[in-house]
Amino acid sequence: MDAFKIAKRQSGIDFSFDSTLLDIGGYHVVNAQDFPHAARNYLTGKPFLNFIYYGNGLVAVTDHTIQDFITQYIKENKEDLYRVFDAPQITKLNNFLEQRGYCIAHIAQYFLPALDSVPKINKDLQIKKIAQDKIKELYQYPNFNMALTYSRTGKRRDELAYACFIDNRIAGVAACTNDCSSMWQIGVDVLKEYRHQKIASTLVYYLSQEIMSLGIAPFYCCAYSNIASKNTARNAGFKDGWVELTAKKVSEEWIKGIREHD
Repeated sequence: MDAFKIAKRQSGIDFSFDSTLLDIGGYHVVNAQDFPHAARNYLTGKPFLNFIYYGNGLVAVTDHTIQDFITQYIKENKEDLYRVFDAPQITKLNNFLEQRGYCIAHIAQYFLPALDSVPKINKDLQIKKIAQDKIKELYQYPNFNMALTYSRTGKRRDELAYACFIDNRIAGVAACTNDCSSMWQIGVDVLKEYRHQKIASTLVYYLSQEIMSLGIAPFYCCAYSNIASKNTARNAGFKDGWVELTAKKVSEEWIKGIREHD
């Protein structure tokens, strides 16, 4: 399985561009289109601004009203394209977006399985595979929101899970969602009192192997600054895949909630 090839192709599907742009280098600014039916199922509506960067070519998907600014913004950083995510450049970008009722909502780091890696796992743990028809049994436990959607209905749902038990108590859960036909996303949660025992990396590793056995590419996502989560991905046999920046309306309820709380 070439997870990177699958992921790049899916990025092209998600944002309606030719995925070969991600391999040929340089930067490419394309018009935003409505998310198609085959896009990852949590992507809805129409993007305003997204950067997709796999370390070679950078694709910027933009609303037509900001395309000139975004083109110039990237051009100023074309010698080192990763700088489009960097400070103080990104402050300039956010100030521009704020004037139009948007803000930078996510800078996400994505990981993909590295088939030649040696995972750092704990083989002494009591691990249990939870099949689709049994996942609801995990919903009695409320503290695993990073792993579970707590839903087996609707478009996006929990598909498979692995759980760790210590002294007959559930200590951690890794689960995956059916984000698109070719890729499932892994999330993991470990209760605080059981951390630093390689539980998270062990669960993610076993789950990723199960997903790949089904012919589906697993992927793992976290905030670019979440070092602990990044370490979990790498210890579970994943490596850096790509980075996405997403702009959202400042009027969205979750963004308003954060700003009002501050």
